[in-house]
Amino acid sequence: MKYSLSYYLLITIFLFSCEKKKEQHINTVYVDYSTTKDITCSSFIDDYKLIKLSTSNENLIFQISKIIYYNERLFILDMPANCIYIFNNSGELEHTFFRQGAGPGEYLQLTDFYVEKDKLFVLDFTGQALIEYDHTFNFTAKTKLRTFGSSFMLQQDYFWIYNEPSGKVPDYQFTVSGRGEKKTSGLLPRNSTNNPFNWSGVNVFCMNGKDKYLSPRYNDTIYRIIDNNLLPEYYIDFKKRKFPDKDHVNNHDISDPDFFYLIKHNFYVSNKYLIFDYFKDMQRHYCIYDRKNETNISGVVDNDLISNFRFFPRWGNDNYLIEELPADILINEFSQSLELEHLISITKEDDNPVIIIYKLKE
Repeated sequence: MKYSLSYYLLITIFLFSCEKKKEQHINTVYVDYSTTKDITCSSFIDDYKLIKLSTSNENLIFQISKIIYYNERLFILDMPANCIYIFNNSGELEHTFFRQGAGPGEYLQLTDFYVEKDKLFVLDFTGQALIEYDHTFNFTAKTKLRTFGSSFMLQQDYFWIYNEPSGKVPDYQFTVSGRGEKKTSGLLPRNSTNNPFNWSGVNVFCMNGKDKYLSPRYNDTIYRIIDNNLLPEYYIDFKKRKFPDKDHVNNHDISDPDFFYLIKHNFYVSNKYLIFDYFKDMQRHYCIYDRKNETNISGVVDNDLISNFRFFPRWGNDNYLIEELPADILINEFSQSLELEHLISITKEDDNPVIIIYKLKE
């Protein structure tokens, strides 16, 4: 079903109202940040898988910028190499997607990608375009953007795009664009600020099957995209240390040890859980919210599944959390872990990373 631009403008007005009033129908997650108890991985994670990525001169990864685990394959964006690597569930390279250029179906600089129904969608930041490819990576369509889009998600034939600050008034954090269409609609106006803090580093989109979610960077509200409507679903309340509504987070350096407030960083939504991390006393804490029981626990996560190891997932989709473990860090910092012992014995410091896939409980 197609929607008009005026329809989206009505949504914008509705959302702005919800953002200000924090209406009562939103599920409020109260974070008990004073707790000193550790959260064990086994309390919310069902299983995990270690995948050692194969290494050769043709697939040497410079930097992992994003991972999607789809149909038991790892899609890995390497922004410095300007390509996407596709590995199978055993860590063997299946395909290297590289189409840099200025011709049809080519891009200048990738900053994001998305996979759905065996189709690949990429965001060309320099060319400000979303490009589509079929299951054999043949070019099929291109949608030009009119903003500074840096990441995106697809929902029911509409692209939901996160925009970097443009300096324009109004300046919208998100826009919606139909595939192949020129019309766009802005959502969630960005408060103006002249300060350069906190412009990157966290996810703003999350997918769980047919359910798609978004949340502005370092924001306390998480929205669900449903039937091409954007509805606020969770409001995170840090109580006495929540960030003031009237202030702007980019007026503060959140990495400063003296930063008082607690704010959401990355977030993930699975069938059972809403999981997000935040920093307290310069240490990463997590809140594990049970969506079915509407209860949560907060604290530092103890990885009791992999001995003498950390818990630091950087990506997640559907019912999985995904962590990257660089080869040199594996060898030099986690040699005491019995579960990693075999990997260490067959790994060199310049090898591609090991990927850890945590399967969340249902």
